[in-house]
Amino acid sequence: MAAPKALDLWIVETNQVYHQVPFTTVVDWIQQGRLLEEDQVSPAGAKKWVVIGKTKLSAYLPRADEQRVEDQAEALEPVEVDFQWKKPVDEDDDIDMIPLIDISLVLLIFFMMTASVVTSANRIDVPATKHGSFFSGPGTIWIGIDRIENAPPRYSLGQGEKGAEPEDLNLSEAELLAKLEKLLKAQSEPVELRIAADKRLPGEVVMRMTTHLEKYRRAGLVRNIRGEVNEIK
Repeated sequence: MAAPKALDLWIVETNQVYHQVPFTTVVDWIQQGRLLEEDQVSPAGAKKWVVIGKTKLSAYLPRADEQRVEDQAEALEPVEVDFQWKKPVDEDDDIDMIPLIDISLVLLIFFMMTASVVTSANRIDVPATKHGSFFSGPGTIWIGIDRIENAPPRYSLGQGEKGAEPEDLNLSEAELLAKLEKLLKAQSEPVELRIAADKRLPGEVVMRMTTHLEKYRRAGLVRNIRGEVNEIK
């Protein structure tokens, strides 16, 4: 039986009817997806509605492509990725010791430097106190420490290459520190402190004095602290 030249269309979703639509146009609409399987058709003017899916027009409905053998084979192919899984670390593998060695060397150098500072302060060669030309520079303040037999050490204070004034001789430790603080605060810029002590004095005496002087260095009144040797025969 020949296909009718024109059809009436009933689009169910919008409840809209088209009359006298050419057969070729109906086929195009079905293939384009404009007509669905549940929409209905009727010969023009007949009003005998039939669902498109139950007519020969169903042959023109779009169908999903069946799965091809090539598609399945492609799906089973290994997928390449841009990263690689890390190999689990085996406890028996050798540990990289280079970073640990680097840290150990840095710590060793640090302790060697700090130990040398402490050692140099503890090994000041303490000479007999004669204040003379071994003090150089007008910005230098020096402290002398004399050993007195069976008595506490006595202190003296001077500045530059000059000897100590009479009032700055034979001082106790407290008197020295009071005079020194007053002298340091009168300076316009940080000075250098030098210590000269009797060589027979215990090292603890010089260390205690150095500890007292450190607070002035931290306060910015002193540039550095040194000990010098000037033995008297």
